[in-house]
Amino acid sequence: MSSKTTHGWAWAYNKIRGLQCSRLTSAYRATLYVLRGDTGIFHSDVSWQKNRIRR
Repeated sequence: MSSKTTHGWAWAYNKIRGLQCSRLTSAYRATLYVLRGDTGIFHSDVSWQKNRIRR
């Protein structure tokens, strides 16, 4: 499998916004995803569910 992904900043931002996170949190986590390939663990504004997006 190729390690290259077609998911970029906009995809990560929209995915995180879909989890009901604020615009600021979504932008920050999308930037982390692009730079590191991992958003780290974060909570949405609606629930206490832990979320993480990795490549």
